[in-house]
Amino acid sequence: MPFGSIFGAIVFGVLGPALGLRMIADRSVPLRVMGASLALLGVAIALGLLMKRPWARWLGVLSAVLLAAFAALSTLSVFHLTVLLAAVAVAILLAIPGTGRPIVAADAAPRGPSVVSRALCATACLAITGVLGAVPATLGKRAPQREAATDPAAAPGPASASAEPVRWHDFADGLKAAKSGRKLIVADFYATWCGPCKILEKRTFKDPRVLDRLRDVVPVRVDAEETVERGGLKGIDLALRYAVEVYPTIVVVDGDGHEIARNTGVMSADEFLAWIDAVIERAGTTIARS
Repeated sequence: MPFGSIFGAIVFGVLGPALGLRMIADRSVPLRVMGASLALLGVAIALGLLMKRPWARWLGVLSAVLLAAFAALSTLSVFHLTVLLAAVAVAILLAIPGTGRPIVAADAAPRGPSVVSRALCATACLAITGVLGAVPATLGKRAPQREAATDPAAAPGPASASAEPVRWHDFADGLKAAKSGRKLIVADFYATWCGPCKILEKRTFKDPRVLDRLRDVVPVRVDAEETVERGGLKGIDLALRYAVEVYPTIVVVDGDGHEIARNTGVMSADEFLAWIDAVIERAGTTIARS
């Protein structure tokens, strides 16, 4: 069995389920569909390569290109850089006949595809369709879209025109403000490629009721894949510190940085308000309530 097929089977068998499980944990339905599709795709192609099926080689090349494009459109973190390099290597090795074409004995009689092989091929094709179908709903523009909620036209309802913007802090500044003001920090962990994060920003965080509530706490935004220090803290290190694995994740902490509560996925304005009010009540702080 050539090296390319072995390497491809390992990469797809590991990266497919790994990426898939990260996305399945999200509340967004399109992101869950993409996650399930990636997990099935990785397993199906890995088994097809181990079975030395020609279809697995060419679908593996196509799937590796898709993985490389996904990683290239994401923030260049260590994880996505690993995915990018591995996917490019798999695509090249499978495309080269000497490393990607299955070795068949010269005297071996030709055989038709087995039921298992056909089932795996069909699964891989359906999974690729699922990934491509979910892409428009899950991937946003590369440029960050995390500006403060200052556009009144984007907020629903007639009260939008009177809603004042909320100042979003970096985490380090947020800790100082929370400690001096005896308030809680509401930290929004996001990624620039995350579609649900943009939905949360454009809908929930621009609702005038949410804007009013955010003035009772210290609102913080953290790019969970950022490697640039802000106030001596990096977003990627903060994500590791608070074990953030899916986006968006909202973590409520006190002025000492101790976690009080968290919530993941997209919440409507009503869901966010009900949740944060319950968190504030349990925390027993001196935050004014509306």
